[in-house]
Amino acid sequence: MNKRQFPFLIILLLLFTGSLVAEEITAKSTISSVTIYPDRATLIREADLTLGSGTHSVFFENLPVSLIPNSLRVSGKGTAAVKVVGLDLTSQFLEFALLPEVKKLQAEIDALGLEMSKTLDRIEVLNSQEKFLKSIESANAAQASQEIMLGKPDTQSWERVLSFLGNKLTEVKKGKREQNQILKDQRAKIDALKKKLNSIRPQRSTESRKVSVILEASRAGKFTLSLSYTVMRARWIPLYTMRALPGSSEIEFSMSANIQQRSGENWENTKALLSTASPALSANPPVLYPWMLDLYVPMPAQARKTRGVISGVRAGEPKAEAPLEEAEMMDAEMATAGIVETGINLNFSIKKNVRIPSDGAPHKVPIDTQNIEVEYDYISVPKLKEAAFLRAKLRNTLPYPLLSGSADLFVIQDFIGSTKIPFVAKDEEAKFFFGEDRQIRIKHERTKREKSPPGFLGKNERIKLAYKITIQNLRKDKVNIEIQDQLPISQNTKIEIKDQAITPAPSKKDEKGLLTWTLTLEPQEKKEIIIGFTIEYPKGSTIRGI
Repeated sequence: MNKRQFPFLIILLLLFTGSLVAEEITAKSTISSVTIYPDRATLIREADLTLGSGTHSVFFENLPVSLIPNSLRVSGKGTAAVKVVGLDLTSQFLEFALLPEVKKLQAEIDALGLEMSKTLDRIEVLNSQEKFLKSIESANAAQASQEIMLGKPDTQSWERVLSFLGNKLTEVKKGKREQNQILKDQRAKIDALKKKLNSIRPQRSTESRKVSVILEASRAGKFTLSLSYTVMRARWIPLYTMRALPGSSEIEFSMSANIQQRSGENWENTKALLSTASPALSANPPVLYPWMLDLYVPMPAQARKTRGVISGVRAGEPKAEAPLEEAEMMDAEMATAGIVETGINLNFSIKKNVRIPSDGAPHKVPIDTQNIEVEYDYISVPKLKEAAFLRAKLRNTLPYPLLSGSADLFVIQDFIGSTKIPFVAKDEEAKFFFGEDRQIRIKHERTKREKSPPGFLGKNERIKLAYKITIQNLRKDKVNIEIQDQLPISQNTKIEIKDQAITPAPSKKDEKGLLTWTLTLEPQEKKEIIIGFTIEYPKGSTIRGI
């Protein structure tokens, strides 16, 4: 080989091998959006890159341990022509002091410490000024005493000095009070930050995940790389406020979301989408297996005591993680969220970006507020409670179903209590109750109980019972009310229910003895329901249930 060609070949070899080595890039990424499910969340991180031609290894570091490996997805777009050729997930371990949250908190503590030092310096200067002014005051007092003794007091000079000293000392003392208050606030902030730092020490794992994405760029340019992944220990649940407005035949309905997460990373200024889907649920329908019958054989007593319990833990039941704290109810001005249908599921797009730290604390986010037409009436079961309960019957005319959740109930401005709301599909009917109305007076009383012995040569005894229900409307408006009561049902052919006398006749009566009246009462109107019957049974028997 020609000696002149040898250096040229070495340069070509170096250039060729250099093209095989991937350029390593640590992505400066931010969470662009999060989709929150009832039991987890899917996040999208984005990193803006400038890529040259060739192979690049892009690293997403400090990702949470709760990341589900199979959920990783990569996409991107830009002026660079890019092909994704590899995706890898590894673990990282950091010292506690090097964790991003810890570094941020420590930086805030250090900055406040510097400000506190400056405040202490200002207090020290004010103390020196006060000491100097008091020394002038003492010297002036001594001079004044000497002048009085000599009989040559200069009262005008004293007044000028005293006025000067008084003004200056007042300013200094005021400045000291202000600086001491500032110092107190700074110390309180530092204490709070230190407590927060200590609180995350047992919670925040020093382990994290690192994702490596291998890219091949056939054309250089700008490129936005998106990494999608799902994390556990995140959820949202619906919170409702339902305000009955009886005068308008409407109900004011407000829906909010309680968002909580301990995924291991904070969601800062992030676009949020609330999904009604449940990714954890099986995508397949259940399968019927053969229905087997066998004779029951009692288990020995000792086996019953020990089966399924080992060292205080019931077998077959996984140990549950500590639950996220329940949301504290808060009044908030509600904003309307966008409604997005994706496939068979419904999502709520929150208009304002959210900030949800990884601390498990509840965060209330408004979704929607609307008025729904309802039909108001009352329902009462006087035998169990002498009270009338306001009931609202509605059809779900909202553009979305009502998910199961808790609701705070109001009648206009009065808080009534809380209740659980079941799932209500779109256009499905539902009933909600808003507590007792004491202006509907209800009374239930037994008016007769007579026991008759058997007649001559008779074999049966009899008990005559009679009840009276009184309903009075003390409201200024007409009301509709449903009254429920019952007749006894015999479970023995030797016991008979006879001589039934019910006034007025019930609107409905079923085979289980349930009686229902639908009444309308004008203002101040009173109505009565009379129920009478006879129970006949064998002589000397004891009847259970009366």
